[in-house]
Order: sequence, then C-alpha cells, then structure tokens
Amino acid sequence: MKVAILSDIHGNSAALQTVTAHIDAWQPDHVIVNGDVVNRGPDSAGCWQFIQARQARHGWRVLGGNHEMYVCKHTRPTPDPEHRGIRADINQNSRWTYKQLDGEIAALAQLPATAVLTAPDGSRLWTTHASIRSNSDGIYPASDDDDVARQIAPATAVFVTSHIHVAYTRQVNGTLLVNTGSAGQLCDGDSRASYAQVTWQKGQWHAKIVRLAYDWAATDRAFHDSGFLAETGPVAWLIYLEWKTAVPLLPAWRAAYFDAVVAGHIPLERSVTDFLHKHGLSLA
Repeated sequence: MKVAILSDIHGNSAALQTVTAHIDAWQPDHVIVNGDVVNRGPDSAGCWQFIQARQARHGWRVLGGNHEMYVCKHTRPTPDPEHRGIRADINQNSRWTYKQLDGEIAALAQLPATAVLTAPDGSRLWTTHASIRSNSDGIYPASDDDDVARQIAPATAVFVTSHIHVAYTRQVNGTLLVNTGSAGQLCDGDSRASYAQVTWQKGQWHAKIVRLAYDWAATDRAFHDSGFLAETGPVAWLIYLEWKTAVPLLPAWRAAYFDAVVAGHIPLERSVTDFLHKHGLSLA
C-alpha cells in the first residue's frame, strides 16, 4: 500500500502543480490532503478548485486545517474577537482569502478532521492536520515523547501530522510519526516544497519525505500581482518573507510585538518595519 500525504499548500499554485506531478508519477493507492489548502498565499481560489477536482475525479481525501477554519469564520454574522479592531487588521489575510473564494466556502466548513487507513495486517495510519487535541496543536521534532504520546493518543502504527511547516519523521513509543512539512510554505530552512510518501509492505510501515524544487519565481510574481501584498496589510510582508526565506517569522513577531500592538502602544505597520529591520529583512 502506497499513500501520499500533502498539506499546507496555502494558495501556492506553482508548488501544488509540482507536488501533484510527482505524486502522479509515483502512483500511490491513496492521496490525502492534510489541511490548509487555503489562506496565507496568493491563489487560494485556484488551489481549492484544483483540490476539489482531484477529490471528485481521483478520490483524493481532503481534511480541514486551522486556516480553513479561519476563513470560514467570516461567514458569521457577528465577527469573532480576532476580527474586530486592530486584531482584524492583523488578520486581514483570511478576509482577503474569503473574498477571493467569493464566499463559496460551504465545502471548506464540511471537511473532516481525520482520515484513517488500515493495512492488510490491521495496523492503522492516522492522519490529522495537527494533533488529536486540535487543528492548531503542533507536534514538533524535539517534543518530549510523553507529550507527543498525549497528542496522538490512542497510539497507532503511523501518525501523520502537518501544521508547523517542518518536515520530519521519528519514532515515538512504537508509532512512526511523520510530519509532511508543507507543499507551499516551508519553515524549516529549505524552501523546496515537501510531501510524505508512506508505504506498507510485508507487515512494515516506512515513510519518506520528498523535497521538490518548483517555479519559485511564479509564486513570487503571484504574491505581488494578486493583490495579496497590497491589500492585506503589513502582516502580509511577514507572510511573504516567511515564504521567501523558509524561516518562521510570524511566531517571532507575535512574541515581540503582538501584545503591544493590540494594546495600542505601537502601530501595526511600525511593529512590522521594526521587526524586519532588526532581523535584516526587506521586501526588496
């Protein structure tokens, strides 16, 4: 049994096309999309339409991630706290994505949280966007085994996670733990797209992370030409540079500036420009 799992496309069409071509050539028995097809990228609408077509024509299984949830929140008549005042300015990218999808997000809201495959010997592969606890509860390469055991309980032969944009495999108390990384926005220092190949053969599970170069220049143009950078506020600069450098910038900015911005102690745009200056980054 051969299973391909991709995730965290985040509106990166060029990367998605490259990953899909590689998956097609490998010819897996199952393909699972482990959440975050949309948001934080220039072409969420195109990526979502492509994934829906693959689901309909090729039986791809598609799961929901935290970013599908963020976009779906914009259907609510009363905005959530994160979409009011300055928090709305910080989170403009999800509203922009919602508009790009033209409000047709009913299918996003109905995506399941998990997919389970059973091998001929009865052992199971369990896939979910982050952990059993929630779709934003990341499992990290250096996380303590006991902590991970609680995040993946009950234990299975293989547990596939994503969410943190860091690709890795490790063993945890007899479970093969696989993080797919990201098909669109890596944060592990390697800007190539990634996905996971998991195989079962003769009673044994194996996993491999595949890294793929793609048309990076096309995605760079899309960030500029789509309106994403111009229309979603200063945080878009962090998202763009996080994609460009494959280094996690948003968590560091949040830790240093988020509370001060929300409290009104520093304007949002200045917080971002200060952060970029301190880290030697620019949009050029």
